[in-house]
Amino acid sequence: MSDFVYAESGERDGRRQGCLRLAGDLTVAEAAELRLALMAALEACEVLEIDASAVGEVDVAGLQALCAVHRGGVARQRQVRVKGLDAGPWPQVLRLAGFQRHEACPLSNDRKNCLWLC
Repeated sequence: MSDFVYAESGERDGRRQGCLRLAGDLTVAEAAELRLALMAALEACEVLEIDASAVGEVDVAGLQALCAVHRGGVARQRQVRVKGLDAGPWPQVLRLAGFQRHEACPLSNDRKNCLWLC
């Protein structure tokens, strides 16, 4: 079972900030619920921090959902950051899936702002 909790975290530089805490699994079984939580959080703020430190299991559906919210943020001139990718299942999953990058993808609005930069 997964738990996705959004909370406003104030305003900085005139931009609404929020944090979406992800806990549990990010697999195909949770993909629809995860996508809805990510998109709702993106609509609620202009700077979204996603805390993925409590994630237990991740598959390609979870990775794709995070990429989709990042692309959505770029399209809406919003910033999306993910923390917690250095622990738990993340290092191995990112390496095996080939998601670790040394530069941002061409879809990023900031060459230093990519979820998978290592």
